[in-house]
Amino acid sequence: MQTMANRQIAEKVFYGILLVYLILGLINLDVIPVPWLDEAACLEPAVVWKRTGHYVSKAWPTPGTEEIFLSYPPGIMMLHRLTLSIFPCEVFWVRLPFLLIHVAGIALVFHSFHKHLKLDVRWAALICLYFLFDKAVFEISRSVRSEVLEVALISIFFWLYTRSATNKGYSRLWMGLVCGALLLTHLKAWPMVAVMGLWMVWEDKSYRETLKFAAGALLLPLCFFVFIDFRFAELYAQLFQHSMEHSAGGNVFERIYAYFIGRFYPVYKEQPWLPLLHLWVTWLAVKQWRNHRSRALPAAVWLFAGTVWMLYLGPYYRYFLPMYAVGLWIVAQHIVEKGWSFPNLRKWYYLPVLAMMLFPFASRHALGIIQRPERDPRACLQFLENQVPRQSRILLYGNEIGLYYAAKHPNVDFTHITSPDHFGFNEYDSIYYLTDLPHPGLKLKAIYQPRQYALPGWMYALGRGGTFAGMRMYIISSEAEWKSVAKPFYAWD
Repeated sequence: MQTMANRQIAEKVFYGILLVYLILGLINLDVIPVPWLDEAACLEPAVVWKRTGHYVSKAWPTPGTEEIFLSYPPGIMMLHRLTLSIFPCEVFWVRLPFLLIHVAGIALVFHSFHKHLKLDVRWAALICLYFLFDKAVFEISRSVRSEVLEVALISIFFWLYTRSATNKGYSRLWMGLVCGALLLTHLKAWPMVAVMGLWMVWEDKSYRETLKFAAGALLLPLCFFVFIDFRFAELYAQLFQHSMEHSAGGNVFERIYAYFIGRFYPVYKEQPWLPLLHLWVTWLAVKQWRNHRSRALPAAVWLFAGTVWMLYLGPYYRYFLPMYAVGLWIVAQHIVEKGWSFPNLRKWYYLPVLAMMLFPFASRHALGIIQRPERDPRACLQFLENQVPRQSRILLYGNEIGLYYAAKHPNVDFTHITSPDHFGFNEYDSIYYLTDLPHPGLKLKAIYQPRQYALPGWMYALGRGGTFAGMRMYIISSEAEWKSVAKPFYAWD
């Protein structure tokens, strides 16, 4: 039996490691990674909203976004808009809420495991730390993607659910509100919310409690519908057109293989146990659904929502993280049920696994510190300040640092490398193309050349991640050049 002293030591170790994780995250928050496509894509509508007062986007390629932006559920954009009303539009401040939400969500899972599931606190710490240091989870923690919000909301939902078993004061209303918020994060959360909602109805057949849950779940989506003036036709056209680009393909067997094995590549090159872990958790979920139906809500989400994901949505590993978080609850419940004793982690055969788990975290932070001069967004923005005219109408095209520059200069617009179709050449006095690749047919204006440290090639290969070093600034001088640069991403004639 776990002694009080062991419990306190395990808690201190867990929260100490979580604090180090947070501190290192804050130190390197604006440099790993450098601004990238998904980050800018979800930030740009909020930047335009703050600048113009209209919820639109010209940088998304979906038709209609220049009138109203409905190509992505609004949760992450709403958070960005709140952040921009408090903090400057800088990489650190844009990413800060996501890192804090991520760390707080993991702390809540740990609390729920050992306080409400009555899991040995050492097991609770080990499960949470395994998730925390997973390669994709660590990368997502400061990448400004919706998965951070989804994992946190799922953690809150299951915390409320486990707490409600002993404290009925936590009503279905609050769980409904969390599910409603999940609906606004990403389409892949909808099957999960459907399972949670059906479970609430099945578990508590009280009409009053069902009504509370439904009211909570519908409140935030209804607020959004009012915000967009109930423009359901545009919502359907934009939202589902974008989602179709990420849907599953192939026959049933190809989809099953991709779901359990194929989409873990290339993550499993550094964590080769992941496909086996996925299969094991699926097996545990089946057992819990068959043998412990009253406690099988996580298993139901994993199995039934997971089937929809497998057959229709086709999520890659980074998309998989909210389901991965559900899997933590399945494993925790299994350990409680079986009464497993805690392993002796000092045995030699645990060391290679621990080293492989920690390597992505340690290598990325090491590169972030070593390469700070060439990753520093403030220095790169100063380079743009020296190169971009202050008065004329300017379009920056390409590297996502251009969005952070445009956010501070009303005369400047930005669009992604993949999304030139809402912008016309004749709308601007100058168009500058920011890219890492040489384009001999274009006029070169400048190259960003910060201080760089010579590192061996294997460090770059293992640490991954780009820098701003060598970013070229080309002048787009004619409409023919503009179309030639954009043509690989948009089929202009």
